[in-house]
Amino acid sequence: YSITTTRLPTMLFSSHSHSSHRPNTPPDMRRNVSLTAMLVVGALGLSACGPGYDDPTEAAEQFGNQLESEQFAALEEAALAHGSIEPATLADSTAALAEFPVSVTLESAAVNEDEAAEHDDAVTATAQYTVTWHLGASVDGDANDGEATEEEDDAENANETESQDSENDWSYTTDATLIWDEETETWYPQLEADTLVPGLAEGGRVVVEVDEAQRGDILDIQGEPLATERPVQRIGIDKTHLLNELSAEGAEPTDEEVEEAFTTSATDLAEALEIDVAPMVDRVLAAGERAWVEFIVLRDDGETEIPTEEIEEIPGAAAHKDTMVLGPTSTFARSLLGSYGQPSAEQIENSDGEFTAGVATGLSGLQRTYNDRLAGTDGLEISVDNSEAADQAQPDSSPVDFSRTASDGTDITTTVDMRVQELAEESIGESDVPAGLVVIRPSDGHILAAAEGPSELSWPLAMTASYAPGSTFKVVTALAMLRNGMTPESTVSCPATLTVDGLEIANFDEYPAEFVGDITLAEAIAQSCNTAFVGQHDEITPQQEHDAAAALGLVPDPVVGYDGAFLGNVPADAEGTTHAAGLFGQGAVQASPLGMATVAASVAAGETVTPVLISEPSVDPTENANLPVEEPLTAEEAEQLRELMAGPVENGTVPILQEVPGAPVIAKTGTAEAEADGEPIAHTWLMAAQDDIAVALFFHEGLAGAQTNGPVLQEFLTELDGITLDE
Repeated sequence: YSITTTRLPTMLFSSHSHSSHRPNTPPDMRRNVSLTAMLVVGALGLSACGPGYDDPTEAAEQFGNQLESEQFAALEEAALAHGSIEPATLADSTAALAEFPVSVTLESAAVNEDEAAEHDDAVTATAQYTVTWHLGASVDGDANDGEATEEEDDAENANETESQDSENDWSYTTDATLIWDEETETWYPQLEADTLVPGLAEGGRVVVEVDEAQRGDILDIQGEPLATERPVQRIGIDKTHLLNELSAEGAEPTDEEVEEAFTTSATDLAEALEIDVAPMVDRVLAAGERAWVEFIVLRDDGETEIPTEEIEEIPGAAAHKDTMVLGPTSTFARSLLGSYGQPSAEQIENSDGEFTAGVATGLSGLQRTYNDRLAGTDGLEISVDNSEAADQAQPDSSPVDFSRTASDGTDITTTVDMRVQELAEESIGESDVPAGLVVIRPSDGHILAAAEGPSELSWPLAMTASYAPGSTFKVVTALAMLRNGMTPESTVSCPATLTVDGLEIANFDEYPAEFVGDITLAEAIAQSCNTAFVGQHDEITPQQEHDAAAALGLVPDPVVGYDGAFLGNVPADAEGTTHAAGLFGQGAVQASPLGMATVAASVAAGETVTPVLISEPSVDPTENANLPVEEPLTAEEAEQLRELMAGPVENGTVPILQEVPGAPVIAKTGTAEAEADGEPIAHTWLMAAQDDIAVALFFHEGLAGAQTNGPVLQEFLTELDGITLDE
C-alpha cells in the first residue's frame, strides 16, 4: 500500500517562542538540526509500511525516557516539534510530584495513516505510554525489617515487597503525538501540558495533598515508649517578621540597615542560646530575604532551659511549638534507637538512593532498620487544578487523579528495660574513655541494656565494637580444656614466662607469686594466669577453640534485630603465635561487649544463648547460618564453668563483687594489650553473672579489669538489685 504525504508547512518548524532548543527554519526551508539533537530523538530504524517515513517506535521510546528523567532534564537538549511547551513549564506544573520517582513505559507507537492520507497535512504518529508514579512503600515493613533471611525465602520476600510497592503506585495511560519531518527525516515529539499527566492544562498544576501517617513508636520491654513524638520548640529568626518590623518604623530600610538588623538579631539570639555566633549570622545572611532560619530545636519538657523572655525581646526571633520523634533524653540509648529526620547532603550521597532530600526518614539505628514498619504510609490526594489556566488552554484529555488513605506506622517492641538502660548509662556516662556495658537475661537471651559512655559518645560501641577480649576469653579456652578431659581440679602449669615460637608471654605484673608453678585449672582462672592457657597451644587446635567459642554463643553474623551487631570472631585457622595468643584473648581473637555478655549468659543459662534485641516483630536469631553450633554447650559443661567463674570473686582478681547483695556473683576479669596513637594502652574487661542477669563491661583504656571495671560493676549490680525485672 501507499499513502499520500506532503512536505511540512514552513511554519511547522519555524522559529517560535516556546523552546530555544527547537530547530529554526531558514528561508530555503532546509532545517538546520544539530546531529546531537537528531541522535537524541531521531528514529534510526528502517522504513516501515512504505516510503516516506520511518517507524516511530524508537523515537517514541526515547521520548518516554526523556519524560522520566529527573525534572525532565533530558528534554532540555531535545529537539521538539513546533508548538511544544517548554520542559521547564511542565516541571513547574508537576512540581508537586517531583519527590516521587516516575517510570514511563511505551505501550505502542503507530503512524496515523488514515489522517495523513485524507488530509493535506504532516504525517503524525501516536505513542501510548503507561506512566507510573512510585508513591512510597507499604506500611507493612516485615519484608524489609533489616534482618537476614534464609536463602530459600529471598524470592518470596522479593515478590511480597514488589506486591506491597505496587499497591502504592499510581498508573495510567497517556498519549503523545510525534510529527515526521521530511527534510530531516526525523520524528519530532510534541510536548504538551497533558503529555505526562492527562487533563493538565498549560498554566494548570498538579496538586498533592498529604495526610501524614503517625510514625510508630519504639517501645521497651514493658511497653513504655523509648522513641516517640515529644514536644519541642523550634527557635530561629523569621526574616519576614523582622523586615515587617523595619518597614513599620517608617521609611523603607536600606540594604545596609537590613543587613545590620539581621546581623544584630542573629548575634543576640545565638548568645541567648549559648551557641556559636558566627555560623548563625552567616546562615541568616545567606538565607532568602523572607526565610525562616532555624537555629536550634530544644525539648519542651519543663526541664530544658529555654530563654523565652530573651527570645521575645529580639526582633525577628521566635520559638514555635512542634513535636519530634525523640528518646526520653538526648542521650538515652542514642546509638540503639538511632535518629529520625531529614537527611543531610552527605547522608543522601552515602545512602545509595535510600534517602531523598527533604523527606524525613529513619537515619540510623533501629529507626533506620525498621523504617518501613515505623513509617506507615502517608495519605495522598493527587488531582489536576486548571483554575488558573486560560480557557483556550483546556486540554481534550480527561484529568486523572489518585487517592490513598493514610496508614499509621506500627510500633516495634524491644527487649530493652528502660530502667536497666538508664542505670547502665549512669554507670559509665561520665567515663573519660569510650566504654560499653551490656546486660542480657540468660533465660531468654533478651538484651535488657546496651549503653555507651561517656554520654556524648554516639556510635554503638556496646553492640558493634571489635576488640581483643583479654583474659575474659580464658573461659572459652577453659571450655576447650574441659572438652579435652580436664576438670576444674586438674593440674596445669603456670610458669612466670613461656616462649612460643620466639614470642615470650608473661603474666601480669602483680600476679601473685604463690600461684606460679603447678596449680589447678580453677586457680588459673581465679588468678588469671596467662601462661597456663598459652601452654595449651599444642593441646587445643584452632578449630576446637573456635567451636568452644561458638558453644558459648560467640559466633559471627548474629541476628539480633539490630543492623551491624557483632559478637565476636575466633578464627579456626589461626597458626603459631597467633593461635597461642588467642588462648588468652589476644592475637586475632575479637569480641564486643555484647559478645562477652553472651558468653557470660551462656554459662549462667547452662546452654548456648543467642541474644536478641527485638521481640515484636519477632526476630529469630537461629536464622544465622552459623547456628546451630555443632557442639552446643551442655549443662554439665556450664556447671563446671560456673564453678571456675566463682573463683575470681571468691578468692581471685575481683573480690569487690562479693559486696553485691543477693545471690553470689560469678565473673572473669580481662586486660588486653593495645595501642593508641603509637602508645601502649590496656583495654579492660569484666564479665559477670548473677541469677538471671549476665553483664559485660568494657573500657577502652584503664589499669586492669579488676581495678578499673570492678568498682563500676559492683555499684551497677548493687543498684540493679533494687529493680524488679519482669519476665
